[in-house]
Amino acid sequence: MKSVKLAFFLFSFICIHNSMIAQTVIEIEDKRGKAIFGAKTIILSENGDVLYRGLSDIKGVLKIEKHTIPHNRIAIRINVFGFAPLDTNILVQPKVNVVLEEIILNKEEVVVTAQYSNNSVENSVHRIKVISREKIDAMGAVNLRDVLTNEVGVRISQDNVLGSSMTLQGISGENVKILIDGVPVVGRLGGDIDVSQINLQEIDHIEIVEGPLSVSYGTNALAGVVNLISKKPVFRNLKLTSSSYYESSGHFNFSGELAYGMRQQSIGISVGRNFFDGWNDNHHMFKNPIPIADSTRFMNWKPKEQIFGGVYYQLNKKGWLFRYKLNIFNELVINKGYPRVPYLETAFDDEYNTRRVDQSIKIKKRISQKGIFNSIFSYNRYDRTKNTYFVDLTSLNRQLTNNVSDQDTSVFDQWLLRGNYTSLKDSAKLSFQLGYDILIESAEGRRILDKRQTQADYALFATVEYQPIKALIIRPGIRYSYNTTYEPPVLPSLNLKWKFGRNSNFRCSYARGFRAPGIKELYFEFIDINHNIIGNENLIAESSHNISSSISYNQKKKKGNIEYQLNGFYNTIKNRISLATIEGTKYSYTNIGQFKTTGTRFSLSLKYNQITAKSALGLTGRASNAFSESLNSHYLFYPEVQTYIIYTFRNIKTNLAIFYKYQGELPNFRIDEGENISEDITDDYHLLDCTITKKFWNQNMVLTIGAKNILNITQVFSNSNNDIHSSSSNSVSVGTGRTYFIRLQLNLSKRLKDK
Repeated sequence: MKSVKLAFFLFSFICIHNSMIAQTVIEIEDKRGKAIFGAKTIILSENGDVLYRGLSDIKGVLKIEKHTIPHNRIAIRINVFGFAPLDTNILVQPKVNVVLEEIILNKEEVVVTAQYSNNSVENSVHRIKVISREKIDAMGAVNLRDVLTNEVGVRISQDNVLGSSMTLQGISGENVKILIDGVPVVGRLGGDIDVSQINLQEIDHIEIVEGPLSVSYGTNALAGVVNLISKKPVFRNLKLTSSSYYESSGHFNFSGELAYGMRQQSIGISVGRNFFDGWNDNHHMFKNPIPIADSTRFMNWKPKEQIFGGVYYQLNKKGWLFRYKLNIFNELVINKGYPRVPYLETAFDDEYNTRRVDQSIKIKKRISQKGIFNSIFSYNRYDRTKNTYFVDLTSLNRQLTNNVSDQDTSVFDQWLLRGNYTSLKDSAKLSFQLGYDILIESAEGRRILDKRQTQADYALFATVEYQPIKALIIRPGIRYSYNTTYEPPVLPSLNLKWKFGRNSNFRCSYARGFRAPGIKELYFEFIDINHNIIGNENLIAESSHNISSSISYNQKKKKGNIEYQLNGFYNTIKNRISLATIEGTKYSYTNIGQFKTTGTRFSLSLKYNQITAKSALGLTGRASNAFSESLNSHYLFYPEVQTYIIYTFRNIKTNLAIFYKYQGELPNFRIDEGENISEDITDDYHLLDCTITKKFWNQNMVLTIGAKNILNITQVFSNSNNDIHSSSSNSVSVGTGRTYFIRLQLNLSKRLKDK
């Protein structure tokens, strides 16, 4: 009987042991225990025969069936961008842990915008500019506006009520697509997204692609795309981050994040509050005057409060990735009016309340080793309420004014359903991506025709990547759309990348872009004693042709690299949409003329040992025949200069950073009441910032102090300013003068054991 029991025990042990090794799990991590996604892995027998090829999943894991590797010892080769290649022999076990050595190359150079899969900047077909988290932190940047002020090719405009807008390649912000993890940001006022409302608390890095990406992203991507990429979720980790920020101009900010990750699931929550008490020319550093019932209550830069938060949940299981994300944002801007004559006892105050709710679901599934299916479903809602109050300055009582036009609420919502299948064959000469894009937008408000309007866009797109030789990639693409309110054009594109020599790349592209007429341009209706503006349901979509080229040389060294880059671009836009007089004082949106931009940029980037630096020169020209055919080829050029340097004192864990931007004189054409064409000028200006960052407590605490706008620029002369919110008709706002700031960040994390 004992022999029977012993035989049964041995049989059970063998079965259990065989089931345990029926599958080998390889976990690939860095030295900090963080999973490495997308590691190319090749497993070979001792004779050199290839047994397996694959990529690690989002958890850094490869699961290999036993029959695939019927050997006790194997050779394993792993390559992934940013880490030293691994080539070693290992003993086959149920679980194998592999730790890769990080090398000098920057992780921020891994990009996703318009890519088939995670890719390096150097290997991308598109020319992509990356703003790293290192630079964001070194600048003391709070929102997207703070970061873009230092980028060549980007020009920021400030309206102290409507917010901050941007231009790219000399083209206005209504033609720039701003995305967060591939989801378009909704809520364009006057065609522009207020970039000062986009906080960077949850952002890992920012990717900028200049030139049309309309094939992949549809309307509003005519000038380019700015894609903000969120931080990666944590797994097998508990992480707490908090940040407090004070600036002498009156900014008081606080934010915090808490993330918890198990082996296959991760959840996080974040909250924050940004408060600004307003700024005027008579304000002083660290001590601002107390507003009283006189002219000091009016401020050039309006007081504002932003409260925001978000949650996410991510699940990785059996080759599936599921991620849900919710973000909520609320902003209150207060525009206090001057006391009214003759007794200065009353005033009119405006309040602007903006609310954003952004929800998205991302689903990703690897289909064997041949391809990946990606899908995004999102709902975004933006509403802005404007109220005007009559204020008694003696009692501080206030009440809404009786004028109906003083009170207004605008609501925009957007449903997006986008998906694509991408082939991923390492050795294939031909890869492709097929996708669909459904976008449904609505707007409602008292100034929208019939109070609410909706338009929908349904699109199919495809790109093919052909690599006839290792050094050459050719990617054609096409997009076909159907829209419920206008006829969109068919959009083709062609990108070429040629790697010649060992470290040189040449890129060139042609792309057609377009911008759909917005709901406001189609259905706006604002008629009162001071306004007579109506939309135009017969508008034609703007369309453009873009030609771009660039050449780069990357001189790689053991401790870093130096990159030289020269690029140029040309855009021509037809059927440009603009607000124009159609009869007397009656205005409407119309398709007028042709608009062109052209330019060139040269940049030198350095990352070597303890130095990260970049210098760039840019020249951008614009031409328009909106006023006269004779101006069609008359370009008005403006220059730009950008420089920044970050030096790391490793022995004391301290960074010193300097940021400089020269924004050249901006010329423009305008037509006066006498139908005469004249040239307007906005003066040039210089921006200079300096920061010092010190890490304490095993790098868990980071202190940043610095000075912004050291040259004390507040306003510059402009005789083309028609901004009704400006304090002066002959100037535009640039900044709040020289300010000093301090930021304290706390980063705590604890490695969790597998469960």
